[in-house]
Amino acid sequence: MIVTLTTDFGASEYVGAMKGVILSIAPEARVVDITHGIRSFDVRHAAYVVKSVCPYFPSGSIHVVVVDPGVGTARRGVAIETRDYYYVGPDNGVFTFVRNIKRVVELKLEAKSKTFHGRDIFAPVAARLANGEDITSFGEEVEDIVRLPIAEARISKGFVTGEVLCVDVFGNVITNIPQSLLTKANINYGDRIRVKLEGRELEMPFLESYGFASPGELLALVGSEGYLEIAVNQGRASERLSLKGGEKVEICAVC
Repeated sequence: MIVTLTTDFGASEYVGAMKGVILSIAPEARVVDITHGIRSFDVRHAAYVVKSVCPYFPSGSIHVVVVDPGVGTARRGVAIETRDYYYVGPDNGVFTFVRNIKRVVELKLEAKSKTFHGRDIFAPVAARLANGEDITSFGEEVEDIVRLPIAEARISKGFVTGEVLCVDVFGNVITNIPQSLLTKANINYGDRIRVKLEGRELEMPFLESYGFASPGELLALVGSEGYLEIAVNQGRASERLSLKGGEKVEICAVC
């Protein structure tokens, strides 16, 4: 059974502690690191990684996500069973994009520490799931999970409006605007587009990939998950534009 880990722990001993717990309980489990490079406390970034990476794993995989700024508070811990996977982690929005949910359980395990539920709760639950234990043995079923308040992208009178989902490891600014809306708005590769962000209005080319822009040039493109990105070729758009996630974005073709 595959157990994946996604955290903001970086190259730290905390990752090793979680792996030790999992392998002590389920020695046959295959533990796979998706990333430990989520920006500290960035729930949006974690939610996007869950959405964009977890579906590539085999059915039955158990995905543990620990980006948990509210650890030790009243925020719930949950285990989620979907049609294809299990997800385990804090109920703080990291599972915003999880769909096809069958059951959700609020975890009721006792933790050794108030500050490390990844080791004391989420890792043991994942390991026990890997051993075949039923999800209902960990607590009571609940009806819902916390989802981030992300407005659906829309098109109106030639303008496409959405928001910044997150910033990736390269500083690319990933929006929730799908390519289909760009097509409906008659925005095509090679066009110049106008982008409104946080009170600023920018113009940039809409290109097929980063390398079609000059080094250091600001551009827009459709990224690997099919959403509009704002990037700088060989640079960091997030730093140039001071963006982190949640900002409103409005675009149109330059007339």
